Amino acid sequence: MTERTWVTHDVGVSSELIDNVSPSALPSPVQDLQYDLFTQFFGKSENLSNTIELWDAIPKYSFTARMQAQKRDSSGRLPVYQRSFEYRPAPKADNPTLVCTVSLQPASILIDGKRVDCYPSADEELVEEVLKKIFTAQACGLHNSRRGESWVRFTLHMIRTELARRGRTRSIAEIKQSLEILSKTVLDVTIEGRGAKKIVYTNPILNDLTRVTRAELREDPKAMWTARLPALISTSINALSYRQFNYAILMDLKSPLARWLHKRLSHEYTNAHLSHPYSILFSTIARDSGLLHNCRPSANLQTVERALDELKERRVLWTYSAERRDEKTAILDVLFTLTPHSDFVDDIKAANARARDARSILLNAGLLSAQRPEEPATGFRQLSPPRLRKAVEA
Repeated sequence: MTERTWVTHDVGVSSELIDNVSPSALPSPVQDLQYDLFTQFFGKSENLSNTIELWDAIPKYSFTARMQAQKRDSSGRLPVYQRSFEYRPAPKADNPTLVCTVSLQPASILIDGKRVDCYPSADEELVEEVLKKIFTAQACGLHNSRRGESWVRFTLHMIRTELARRGRTRSIAEIKQSLEILSKTVLDVTIEGRGAKKIVYTNPILNDLTRVTRAELREDPKAMWTARLPALISTSINALSYRQFNYAILMDLKSPLARWLHKRLSHEYTNAHLSHPYSILFSTIARDSGLLHNCRPSANLQTVERALDELKERRVLWTYSAERRDEKTAILDVLFTLTPHSDFVDDIKAANARARDARSILLNAGLLSAQRPEEPATGFRQLSPPRLRKAVEA
């Protein structure tokens, strides 16, 4: 059973790296209870991080490098990528399923002297996860709940060290390229509301990225890069709509689809138990993950099964079954029934205990009110006008 104790230090980022950060590179100290709760975990903190309501449901990292190369035209350009997915805000019992559309305007970067368009892919996904982990080290993160802003400070060496620690070796050049793609990819999310109303969010994945040049590093070896995290992460911190999950397992999973499934289970499967399996349709996985691109359904089905097998190997699942719904030789759909491993059940119990305690603390401090069913906890209502456009007409 996971030990359920609040941890306020040692969030898994190298203490040597943090100790070597110059005071001038750090944000001004701001006492913020919501941020404190976000950075404290129940269990071994170096292996834990947070899933983010809505943000982690957006299919942002769908394309491999090979697929992008096939889609580029002769001048290296890529089209705006658009797809629909469905999202149901928490608490799910009180909120309807929302139809969403995400559009990705690809980043335009210089590669070997030529400007090339790039979608964010698995490399950028892992760098984002590391940045969110670094953000939970209070020497490297700053959250202002009143302004709805979250900032992370880091060095390229910190990212490379954490990736290597998780078996993900990347060069400094590769990390710099991933950061450039994250800061130049524009994400546009439309959520269909009741009637003809829509809610629209538009922003880069990473905002206000400030780089450190080689000359600046020579003058100050402890100089740090800075970036503002997405507004959806900030509002999730304020609304307490994030959940603790096993970051170590996520970083160890090789399949992007296995990582997507692990995050979905960690965020949604709050009643995980051997006697309460989790059910999900093959069509739901295809629609919401954006990771099944083969023209043959049988090949996509094999991709899902390999991802589930990997989750079994990592003791997230105990077992799973697949009920095919065929019509003659065609696969109409498949119902997957997932039985959790006891290790994953322990992870969920610890996450539930942490969420209950954090909610109690914020309620007692007067910083959290009961969420009304007609206002799901997407966090959109708290976003400032430059980052949120509400249109009455569809």
